Amino acid sequence: MRFAPTGFYDTELQQRFLQHEIVTGRIVDVGDVVILSSNVEKSFDNITKLTRQLLDQGVTPIAIGGDHAVSYPITRAFTEDIHVIQFDAHMDYASVSDDLRYTNGQHFRHIGTMPNVKSITQVGIRSRRTRPAEMADALAKGNQIVTMGKFCELGAAGVADLIPAGAKCYVSIDIDALDMSLTPGCVSAEPNGLLYHELRDTLCALAPRNSIVGFDLVEVNPQLDVGTGITSYLAAHIKWLW
Repeated sequence: MRFAPTGFYDTELQQRFLQHEIVTGRIVDVGDVVILSSNVEKSFDNITKLTRQLLDQGVTPIAIGGDHAVSYPITRAFTEDIHVIQFDAHMDYASVSDDLRYTNGQHFRHIGTMPNVKSITQVGIRSRRTRPAEMADALAKGNQIVTMGKFCELGAAGVADLIPAGAKCYVSIDIDALDMSLTPGCVSAEPNGLLYHELRDTLCALAPRNSIVGFDLVEVNPQLDVGTGITSYLAAHIKWLW
């Protein structure tokens, strides 16, 4: 979705957002990473290299698209201490083997081994396909797991409070964190998910109290979306929140 040259107008707040950033060229599309479909590790190296180049230039990286496995090579580019918050229906904490090492179900286990990642907070977890061992391993590592029931107790502000105030925070958003009624263009959608305003309010609670050093938004599959493209449209709205 193309940016409007005058930014975006919020009818509730009666305020225009991103106008200055768009007019002054502070939002720039740096293009696509070279992906080699037959070589995952080389593709990951390309993602890390480009992300590190952006960070070295003082750019905040915003990654759009791909499956959730890309979160690992992106966060791998950071050398400073960061706290990671993941919005997702699934834990993506599957065990690693020689046969299955870099799938979109294992990346947060890899991210958790990085010494500069000080915490992982997983929000919206609810899939019935979660293996007990994944939950046990994540909890043993110190991950904060916010199921949908827990989210209803805490609310947006309470979830934001789980991240230390003033910390540098990387945000990863799987579109299936949202309820499946909102995300037909997602292969792994689950019921009983976040509504748009719940995700929006949580992101808006995080931003003023933390330094958002980067984020990704993944798992939108346009080929599965309905004719009106509502999943892609919803993803674009989430992207504009920053």
